[in-house]
Amino acid sequence: MQTANHARDQRAKDRSWLRHIGLLNDYVRIPYANGSSFASQFLYREFRARGYEATVVGPTDPAATPDEMPESHLCLPSLPLRNHPGVFLPMPTRKSLARVAAERFDVVLANSGSELVDLGVWLRATQHVPFLSVNTIHLPSTYNVLLPDSLSESKFTNQLFLEHIVPWAERHSAQIYNQTDGMIVLSRGLEQYWRDRGVTAPIHVIPRSVDPGIFDRPSGDDPFDPRADRGYRLLCVCRHTREKSVTRLIETFAHHIAPRTPRATLTLVGDGPDHDTFRAQAQALGVADRVFFPGEFELTEIPRFYRHADVFLYMSLSETYGQVVSEAAWCGMPVVAFADDKGVSHQIDHGVTGMLVQPGPHVDEANREFARVTVELLEHRMLRLRLSERAQQVTRLRTHPSQCIDRYMEAFGIAREHCRASLGTRLSQPLAPMRSLGRWAAVQTTLAALGCVRSPATVNRHGRRPPGWHDIEASFASNVRGGQGLSADATPRAIA
Repeated sequence: MQTANHARDQRAKDRSWLRHIGLLNDYVRIPYANGSSFASQFLYREFRARGYEATVVGPTDPAATPDEMPESHLCLPSLPLRNHPGVFLPMPTRKSLARVAAERFDVVLANSGSELVDLGVWLRATQHVPFLSVNTIHLPSTYNVLLPDSLSESKFTNQLFLEHIVPWAERHSAQIYNQTDGMIVLSRGLEQYWRDRGVTAPIHVIPRSVDPGIFDRPSGDDPFDPRADRGYRLLCVCRHTREKSVTRLIETFAHHIAPRTPRATLTLVGDGPDHDTFRAQAQALGVADRVFFPGEFELTEIPRFYRHADVFLYMSLSETYGQVVSEAAWCGMPVVAFADDKGVSHQIDHGVTGMLVQPGPHVDEANREFARVTVELLEHRMLRLRLSERAQQVTRLRTHPSQCIDRYMEAFGIAREHCRASLGTRLSQPLAPMRSLGRWAAVQTTLAALGCVRSPATVNRHGRRPPGWHDIEASFASNVRGGQGLSADATPRAIA
């Protein structure tokens, strides 16, 4: 232990080697709410505020305008993902690879769910640049977003994916992670998950930060529908896609919450390819006058919903983290969620900072229990207040920017050591760079083709603009001027 602490201290002192950080991201222009890209924006701002150069590398987006782009960026040729407007798949070309190599990155961090990670593998193999990759996708829960409704409801199709295609894809991902100098997971459960799938590279558990520059802003005007009575407002913020279990949430509200609590309402903030399906479901279940769909909002507007709501509900089982859970807790909301043994479970201490409900094995029983816990919170104001106070305290310590950045800096130092120690292995595999490029091109082309199977989605139909790369000030810069430490606005909010 003493040796490990000494090594960590030495790495903290010796950061003179670190000047230029490459950030691989699936979006350079961020067209709509996207958790991993907001995380990249946060890291970009915080690294630069600490004096490091940071460059974002991602796909070319024909709709991008200069004011939507980071100051330092590189755009690679890309293919559109037809079923998801705004998503583009970066592709390797000789010219683009030369431009990236010329940046002379000191470390590369990938926050990507696409094969863009192979760019980091290629840089590590050819330029010996330390490379870390963040796991952003839980494949068993998200594969069906590419499928049309007819196939997503097919037992044969789901069996094919879950028993063959997803395990193959996870083995493929594990092989890529083992060609990095470190894998970053967002929760403890995912560390063991990937060890069980063969990852041998160093794994760092680094939860995402909540940005005080956004979530400590004043509450602002009440954004809820006038029909949503205070004290009975249930809220969920998420992308409106099938893997977020919104269908299950609406069913649970209609069958088990609304009949028991006549004043309860459910507000679903967000947009996505299944938005219209969810609205139709609420109509069919007879709760359209109590389930509200205000649409997608700019990230800077989301705290208004958290601070004017009463209980946050989350049924998604697809999260590698579940950033909205931390955001809600930061703003003083008690959370009821399904235990997923991954990102959401990592954030909630059952009965202390929120309530976790087992999602199965019997779905209807689990839904009834979820509803029972929710109704109990609506009916017992003091219980909500107790959970709110503790959740806010713990979340503000666990997800504060200084904690997050310190952990990344530690991971960068370990990655540098790992990259140096594995030099001999890389030199003994001269064909590895070409294999990574071939894999990159093949997988992206396949994904682009699969994107033609499902009809294009309607996303962000209200056209609300996400914050740009420079629209929010880095928390570090604010702390330097105003004094280090946690935000001054750390007291729990009042609960209706």
